[in-house]
Amino acid sequence: SISFLAMTPLTTRIASNRALQRFLIQQVHRSSSSLQKRATEALKSGNNTTSKVPAAAQTKVDPTAKQHGRQNIRDNGKGNALNTNTADANSSKTAISGETKVVSEPKQTPQVSQPVVVPPPHINLHEFAPRICVIGVGGAGGNALNNMISQRLSGVDFLALNTDAQHLSTTLTDNRIQIGSNLTSGLGCGANPDAGREAAVESREEIMDRVGDAHMVFITAGMGGGTGTGAAPVVAEMCYDNDILTVGVVTTPFKFEGRHRKRTANEGIERLSKVVDSMIVVPNQNLFQLVDEKTSLTESFALADNILLDGVRSITDLMTRPGLINVDFADVCAVMHGMGNAILGTGIASGEDRAEKAASAALRNPLLGDDLNMSTAKGLLVNITGGKDLSLHEFDKASQIITSVIDEEYANIIFGTAYDDTSEGAIRVSVVATGIDDGPAASPPNSS
Repeated sequence: SISFLAMTPLTTRIASNRALQRFLIQQVHRSSSSLQKRATEALKSGNNTTSKVPAAAQTKVDPTAKQHGRQNIRDNGKGNALNTNTADANSSKTAISGETKVVSEPKQTPQVSQPVVVPPPHINLHEFAPRICVIGVGGAGGNALNNMISQRLSGVDFLALNTDAQHLSTTLTDNRIQIGSNLTSGLGCGANPDAGREAAVESREEIMDRVGDAHMVFITAGMGGGTGTGAAPVVAEMCYDNDILTVGVVTTPFKFEGRHRKRTANEGIERLSKVVDSMIVVPNQNLFQLVDEKTSLTESFALADNILLDGVRSITDLMTRPGLINVDFADVCAVMHGMGNAILGTGIASGEDRAEKAASAALRNPLLGDDLNMSTAKGLLVNITGGKDLSLHEFDKASQIITSVIDEEYANIIFGTAYDDTSEGAIRVSVVATGIDDGPAASPPNSS
C-alpha cells in the first residue's frame, strides 16, 4: 500500500488517506462493540455460576450491600476487560485489552465488636489480716504445737523445729525443720544448750524463710534441756531483729528434775527475755495444784500446753471473730511490744453470775504462780467472748472486776468482744497482762 500511495497524485493520496482513516475507525468501533458484548456475556455467566452455589455455602448479607457488590463486579469487569480512549464527546470506547476477571464473592457486612466489660477487682479481706506464727522449739515445743493443732486452733501458722529427727516426725504439722543436720545428724543435742544454739545458727536462713512475712510469733519451748534452751533464744532474736512482734512462752522443770536442770532453765530464760517483747513463764511444778492422784501424765502436761493455746486464741479471736468492740493488730502491739513479763489467764463460766465468775477465774491462774504481781501491769488486753445472749450489764461487770485489780494509773487497757455461736449460755474472759513487775501477786476479788 505504501508503494501504491507513492505513485498516485497528491489529491488522490489525500482522498485515499481519508478513506483509510474511516475504514480504521469503523474497524475499531466494530471491535469495541464485539468485545463489550463478550464482556457482558462473561459477566452474566459469572452471576449464573454464583447463583448455583448451594444455600448452605452462601453468606447472608444485607440486600443493599449485595446490590453494591454486583455494581462493583460490573465495574471491575469492565475495567479489566476494556482499555478505552475517548474519541468524542460521547466517550466512545476505542481500545480493549487484557482478560476479564469476575469477582463472585459478595461484600460482607462488618461485625460490630462488643465492648469488653472489666469486672471490678476482687478484694480479699483476709489478705489484710495479720499473719501469726507459732514456733515450737524442741520436744516440749512440738508437744505444745500438737495440742493446739488437735484443738483445731485456726488463724495461725505452725512451725516445728527440733534436732531430734525421730521426735520431729511425730508433730502434726508438715511445716517442720530438722535444725543442725550437719552438727547433730538428727540425733538431738544431749541436753547441751550450746549444741542447740549452734544448730539454730546453722539453719537460720531456712528458719527465716519459713517465718517469712509474719507479723507476730509465739515461740514456745521447754527450758532446761538442749534444743529448746539453746535454740529458742536464737530463733527469737532473728524474729525480733526483723521487727516481728515476738512473744516467748516457756516452761520450767519440775523439782524432781534436779538443780542442774533448773539452773540451765534459768540461764535460757535470761537469754530469751532479752530478745522478746513479752515473756510468759509457766512453772511445771504448779501443775500439782490443779491435778489429783488420778490425773494422767498426758492430761497434766496438757494443762500447761493450754496456757499457750488460750493466750493465742484470745488474741486471734479478737482480730478475726466479729464483735461490737473490735481489736486490731496495732492494739495488740501497743499492749505487748517491749513490755517484758506477761501473764495469760482465761476463765469460762455459765449460769448465774457467769460474768463475775469468768473474770475472777481469768485473774486467778495457779499455773503462773505467785511470782508476778498483776496489779503492776502496764498493759492489759481483755477479750470477752460469748453468744448473742451476752448483755451489756455482764460486759460491764466483768470489765469492772478486771480493772479493779490494776493499780497502775496510766495502764493501757484495751477491751474487745467476740461472738461465738458455740458459747451460747457461757462467757469466756481472757486476759493478757504485760509489763508486770516481779513480786507477790495481788489477790483477785472473790466471786463466790
